Amino acid sequence: MNRSMRVKPFARTMRFALLLLGAGLAGSGEAAAFDVADRTALWRVVNGLCRPMQQAFSLPLPCLKVDMADGFAVIRAPGDKTRILVVPTTKIDGIESPAVLGEPMANLWSEAWSERSRVVASAARPLAWNDIGMAVNSRRGRSQDQLHIHVDCVDPRLKLALASRASRLSSKWSSLEPGPWAGRYRVKEIDAASVDRNIFKLVADEIPGAKSRMARQSIAVVGIIGPNGDRGFAVLANSDGGHAEELLDHDCSPTELTGDASGSK
Repeated sequence: MNRSMRVKPFARTMRFALLLLGAGLAGSGEAAAFDVADRTALWRVVNGLCRPMQQAFSLPLPCLKVDMADGFAVIRAPGDKTRILVVPTTKIDGIESPAVLGEPMANLWSEAWSERSRVVASAARPLAWNDIGMAVNSRRGRSQDQLHIHVDCVDPRLKLALASRASRLSSKWSSLEPGPWAGRYRVKEIDAASVDRNIFKLVADEIPGAKSRMARQSIAVVGIIGPNGDRGFAVLANSDGGHAEELLDHDCSPTELTGDASGSK
C-alpha cells in the first residue's frame, strides 16, 4: 500500500473526528453530517481516537464519554444540537450481528437511556420522561457499520399517537401506524425497570421471524407516562428494513401537537 492510500482513510477519520469534537464542544448544529461514503468512520473515531485518548490521558475526546468498564462511548452526532450516539467499544457491525443477542449487550439500552441528560441539557425547552426516545436502524436504514443507539427528542407526532392509545398499550404486541410520515410498527409496553433487559433479544424472541431476519429489524424505545402517571417505555419494532430513527425529532421541536397525529410536524 502506498503512502497516499494510507493517508486517505486517516484524513477521513480526522475530518469526522473534528466534526464530532466541534459539535461536542460547541453544542451547535453547524457541523456537517456523517460522511456516508465511509461507513467505517464512526468505528474509526471510537476505536482509533476516543479509546486511545481515554486510556492515555483520561480524556474521551472527540467523544463526550468513554466507559471502558461497561464498554460504550458517547458521541454528539454531527449536525444535531441534541442527538447523541451511544456506541459499543467493541466491533459490532449492527443489529444483524449475533453479538447483539448476547449478554454483553444486555445493558446497552439502559446505558443509552442513562445518558439522556445530555439531550436534556442541549434542548431549548424542558424535556419530560416521554419527550425522549432511542432508536437503532436496520442494516439497510443506517449509514454507519458500527452498532449505535440514537438518543434524542421524540417526534411530537409519535408522542401524540402513543398518548392517544395509552390505555390500550400492554405487554402484548399490537400494530401502530403513526401516520404517512412513518412506517408500520409493532408496539408493546414495558415497565421502567425493563429497559435493563436486552431489547434486541426481546424483539428477536417475541416477534415471529425476527431472529432469522435481524438485519431487517429497526427498533425504538420511547419514554411513556401512563394514565396513572406511571413511567415506562414503548418498544416499537419495524421488520421491513426501515429506520426507527424516523420516530425521533432531531430539531427537538418546541411545539406540542394536538389532534391528528398524521399531520405535519
